[in-house]
Amino acid sequence: MEKYLTNTEKLVNHIYWFYEDLETLPTKDHYGLSINYTDLKERKDDFLSELINTVVSWVYNNTKSKDLLDKRFEETKDLGNAINFVTSQAYKKFRKGHPQGQFGELLLFNLIQHYYKAVPVLRKQRITTSTGHERFGADAIHYKKDGDNNIFILGESKCYKTDYSFNKAFETSLNSIVNTFNVLDKELDLYLYDDFLEEELEAIVKAYKNNELKNVKFELVCMVAYSETNKISGSDEKSIKEAIKVIIKNRCKDFDKDKFKVINEALLTRINYIVFPIWELDILLDTFQSKVGSV
Repeated sequence: MEKYLTNTEKLVNHIYWFYEDLETLPTKDHYGLSINYTDLKERKDDFLSELINTVVSWVYNNTKSKDLLDKRFEETKDLGNAINFVTSQAYKKFRKGHPQGQFGELLLFNLIQHYYKAVPVLRKQRITTSTGHERFGADAIHYKKDGDNNIFILGESKCYKTDYSFNKAFETSLNSIVNTFNVLDKELDLYLYDDFLEEELEAIVKAYKNNELKNVKFELVCMVAYSETNKISGSDEKSIKEAIKVIIKNRCKDFDKDKFKVINEALLTRINYIVFPIWELDILLDTFQSKVGSV
């Protein structure tokens, strides 16, 4: 299955991350992230450039990308033209005026692959071509084989650019991931009878739908990207990153634990968090929109 993973190394080089107990529920290690630093310099431009470089992989699997590239090259005999054509087609899948959701979903697509080594079942191509589909269902569906276990990783991304929005984003993400789990079987019906899935993945999804897939296990991932307002202190890279870690852990620790009571206790243990504060998120989203939403 690893052959279906896309390259995430270039992007993650521009992300600072740690994996620790965030003093929230469920009690276990979760991911805290931020845009990376080199000494005092935040690598925001490089982070965004590498994220945008993954757009084509989000929209098309490798087989489809190569098919489009080859056909265009056959028509034009111009490799640059063919590359630009495939990129332009991918950008057309983005809805103008909705950078928050699409930025978050693209980021989640990459991070689940990198941190959980799970290949994507759901891609952007199907989200935008299914009528009304962007208004419900999963932001991410990934799969991996771990020993005898067939693991499906369901992901939800909440990206809030307004200040003081961490608690709202966190709560909404929790509610959304429970809904994603509940509607998964209907969701998978949308992907079985098209050329969207790689053949090997299609067989796995069909086996699951027929209840013939053994040792199935679900893991749930909530990614919360939000506009952070706390000032970062620090005189060098190490102290800056320690300050970011403290901010993330305090945000999670202060979240109202009563919000977890509506979630089934067994299901709660399957939830994993990726918490991603971004300073001046509104400016970053405007830049993201200008690059992918102008086609």
